[in-house]
Amino acid sequence: MLHFLRRARTRAVLSAALVLGATAAPVQAQTWPDRPVTIVIPFPAGGSIDAVMRAISPQLSERLGQTVVIENVGGASGAIGAGRVAQAKADGTTLLAGSINDVVLQPLLNRNLRYGTDNFDPVSLVFTSPLILVARKDLPQSNIDEVVQALRTAPETLSYGSPGQGTFQQVVVEDLQRRTDTKMLHVPYKGASPLINDLLGGQIDMAVMAPPTALPHLQQGRIKSLGVISRQRLAAYPDLATINEGKTVQGMEMVGWVGVLAPKGVPPERLQRVRDALAAVLDKPEVRERVLSMGMVSASAYDKASFDARIRDDVAALRALNLPTQP
Repeated sequence: MLHFLRRARTRAVLSAALVLGATAAPVQAQTWPDRPVTIVIPFPAGGSIDAVMRAISPQLSERLGQTVVIENVGGASGAIGAGRVAQAKADGTTLLAGSINDVVLQPLLNRNLRYGTDNFDPVSLVFTSPLILVARKDLPQSNIDEVVQALRTAPETLSYGSPGQGTFQQVVVEDLQRRTDTKMLHVPYKGASPLINDLLGGQIDMAVMAPPTALPHLQQGRIKSLGVISRQRLAAYPDLATINEGKTVQGMEMVGWVGVLAPKGVPPERLQRVRDALAAVLDKPEVRERVLSMGMVSASAYDKASFDARIRDDVAALRALNLPTQP
């Protein structure tokens, strides 16, 4: 009898262990993250990515049940911060607020990078942003047709600034020059701030800017728009014409984007947890209104597949430009 009871107790212990083993993984998944989550922005503070991510980070913290830390890691046109995330531990607590510039363009241009586009797992798109070609307020030319005519008459007599060699802004202007058979003088800067200062001071003639950077200066009359580089006008600023509304340029659209990405190999259930939290925050009317007021468009889909497809399309489009690579 005693031997039978011992065997019964043993079976009960084994059964309990099996039940605990079966439920341990879901419980662990539900309690993640168990420490703060860091979102790296690969540019200095103060830009459009920084503004949006800092605005939504408190609400993300509430959704995830952990502090969300925003960390700016600038340098090398976004490659330093992106590279740091690509090489981070794949546990989901280090993420990248990445853009077409650092996720797609830099790996195409720089053979010496320690990461590639495939080193990231797309989590969710956050917003898209058409760019604006702007000029110093006293530039004699007032639209793209006049600029093209001036450059065809006297090549390289007009200059444009970019926030760095090989940045997305430079690529946009290079594509514009190819389309119009013109040539401008390129003045690269170490970031957006000195570029803006020189544009406002009249040291350079033109630049391509994201709406959050350009709009305050446009509204104050400190610079002027030569056209939104998109097929459609900005929804919140319909008075700004597109670059395609003239006679010289047709069908040009270069849209930037910002999304959250993770190092390759993070467990899918953790990425889905972040994706769900982002979707809940980004779908709030006040968040969408704020993004729209900055001249950008909130993401309409938060699934991995559509974000992945967008990245593949951008890789193909930028590769087709045959951009010069850095040795």
